[in-house]
Amino acid sequence: MTEAFPGETDLVQRARSEADAFGELYEHYAPLIYRFVHNRLRDPTVAEDLTADVFYKALRAIDRYEARGRPFRTWLYQIAANTVTDHLRTRRPALELEAAGEQQDRGPAVDEQVAQRAEVLRVRVALDSLGEAQRLAISLKLGQDMHTADIAVTMGRSEGAVKLLVHRGLAAIRRHLDQRPGAAEEAG
Repeated sequence: MTEAFPGETDLVQRARSEADAFGELYEHYAPLIYRFVHNRLRDPTVAEDLTADVFYKALRAIDRYEARGRPFRTWLYQIAANTVTDHLRTRRPALELEAAGEQQDRGPAVDEQVAQRAEVLRVRVALDSLGEAQRLAISLKLGQDMHTADIAVTMGRSEGAVKLLVHRGLAAIRRHLDQRPGAAEEAG
């Protein structure tokens, strides 16, 4: 097993019976898992709740964790990915479409962020146009800086399949971003 930090393997073993050891794992991985969940959902409150759920599930299942060449963090990311997927399947839209237009912007003034927001929106739309597997693979690869082998284990796919998902996903994003803004509206 590849350790993410020195002593991780021993810490995981101790965490099976010592709350302090699990707390150390939490301190190390919580920011990473939160970032992953937040990147997928773009809602800080829900990301905090789901991050807590991930660690609760990990604590309850740590006795069943077996390294077998799979790092602990990969196991955590797999729990996180499944938790996000479950959340997305069961959530209801928080706002009706009409009410969403009436929401106030909590960010900086629009005139200060227009260009940046437009580009971020284009990237998000491009990401959202991908299938769930491509979006997850790209999020783990680029957003979490995971190795392809770890992503493969997390997703339950071969390394070749993950490489293909990432390659095709990035190609689709490039094609989407290379389109002239507004071209889709003009064509339709």
